[in-house]
Amino acid sequence: MQQATELIVSNAGKYPEFRYYLSIMKKAEMNLSSQPDICIETCKSLLEGISKSIIERLDTTSERKELDKKEVGPLIKQAARLLKQEDNVIEDDFVSRCSSLAYALATLRNERGDISHGKAVPKATASNDRLSSLCLSMTGNVICYLLDAFYGLAPQPKQAEAKSIEIMEQEPDLPIIPYDDNTDFNDWLDGKYPLPEGRLIYSNALYELYYEDYIIQLEEFRENLGEEA
Repeated sequence: MQQATELIVSNAGKYPEFRYYLSIMKKAEMNLSSQPDICIETCKSLLEGISKSIIERLDTTSERKELDKKEVGPLIKQAARLLKQEDNVIEDDFVSRCSSLAYALATLRNERGDISHGKAVPKATASNDRLSSLCLSMTGNVICYLLDAFYGLAPQPKQAEAKSIEIMEQEPDLPIIPYDDNTDFNDWLDGKYPLPEGRLIYSNALYELYYEDYIIQLEEFRENLGEEA
């Protein structure tokens, strides 16, 4: 999962909410040998969750309650087809093969999973670490492919427009400053106030939740830089 982790971290400036998946990836790796079926179940959840997140950001008509009713196979198909509509690198054969992997993981999870479907002991069938290692590797590759295609798209303008409208309505006297225009300040904030993995990065949380405080601290940061210069 190292490559997928690096993708999420390197793109956290645009999509900080995807850091939520970092702790889940770590959970899959930690249970690889000790609890193979938990590792497999976690892999299925990762494919499911990341597909839903991509769909929500590329299809504004999608509703979470409807996505939550779908199985993981159709979710991957929908996410991949949305990426393909954006003239991305997604290939048709990839969609069907990923759907097959998702179906296999879902079947294993239903039959052997320890979390979602509690099992009486001793379990009738249990997976070994060779199978969980294969599932983890394949899941990591699929996630990387989807995320790489998703991150390669231009930031969705509707998100920026919605944020601007929100600022104008709630803070009409404040200037509208795009978050990505101040990477040096954002990096400084994140270094000063590091948050645990899997949560919003501090600078983005401040921008989204306390915009006025973000602007005040940004102005102080710029003034200090000017004095140092």
